[in-house]
Amino acid sequence: MRKLVYTVVGAAAFASASVASAAVTVTSSTNLNNPNPTAAGSVVTNGSITTINFGQNPVSTPTFTGSFSLTNTLSDLYSIVLSTSTPGVTFTSASLTGGSCTVATCTLSPFPDNTSLKLASTLLVPGTYVFNLAGNAGADASGAFTGNVTIMAAPVPEAATWAMMILGFGAMGMMIRRRRRPVLAQLA
Repeated sequence: MRKLVYTVVGAAAFASASVASAAVTVTSSTNLNNPNPTAAGSVVTNGSITTINFGQNPVSTPTFTGSFSLTNTLSDLYSIVLSTSTPGVTFTSASLTGGSCTVATCTLSPFPDNTSLKLASTLLVPGTYVFNLAGNAGADASGAFTGNVTIMAAPVPEAATWAMMILGFGAMGMMIRRRRRPVLAQLA
């Protein structure tokens, strides 16, 4: 009976442990219209990964700029990747400002070429941020480009997950300790 109770408690602890996921919403954008990052369906969250899709059509000059405001509700370490698959488009700069970010701390760096920029694990506190980007649309871009920003939360367990894990270890320790009662030798 005890094993059944411990199994049920362990399963409930495992089921109630939640995965941290960012609640990112885009509130406004400038020079990004196709797709518009504020439109329904442009922000997709899957677990701890949020993808914001955007584009510009037409690109009026060989160089382009754009920005959007986003609100983050969860303090965590995040990695941010800006990329495009549009031929001829390269990004010259991108940064996140506001909240816990400044241009000095949250500027994306090129990897492996200028079609993708990345910001390694950075602490973002809840707040409003502005994502700014600039780039070049080459002759192959045909007057338009699309891209996306992927925001990935670091896989760090939440406090409730840690508490349930410690409770589980304590329950297993109690079970092991109860089984180790010394057997006294009997004299006949």
